[in-house]
Amino acid sequence: MPTGSCLCQTVRYQYEGSPVKKALCHCLTCRKLCGSASTNLLIPADKFHLKSGSLKNHHVDHESGMQLTTAFCDTCGVQVYKTGDRPEFEGMIILNAGTVDDAASYNKMAPDAELYMKHRAEWRPPLAYAAQKKTFD
Repeated sequence: MPTGSCLCQTVRYQYEGSPVKKALCHCLTCRKLCGSASTNLLIPADKFHLKSGSLKNHHVDHESGMQLTTAFCDTCGVQVYKTGDRPEFEGMIILNAGTVDDAASYNKMAPDAELYMKHRAEWRPPLAYAAQKKTFD
């Protein structure tokens, strides 16, 4: 099972199986949350297990109109995952791939899609192997 943690290692988690979807998101919300485009893993919530630490939630309005809740380490502030109130995110968490600990697992997380291409920085070339999407659709 892949494992992950925050920067200070207080929050530790593991999840079962493979991500349902892997996406590089260029939306303005992800850019603000991560400081750049965000590599996200869509994981069924019942396959995600928090092993230690505590998470605080922060609610934001996403540019798509959905309510986005971020879960971050109460100690170091690293965002571990997000949830969204859109139907396609029901029962899912949107895991920040950068928090995965194991290099072998992380290397298998090449995105299937790039989202919000209209916000992709001009200096960042599109991923030739990934589907290019205007939004989450």
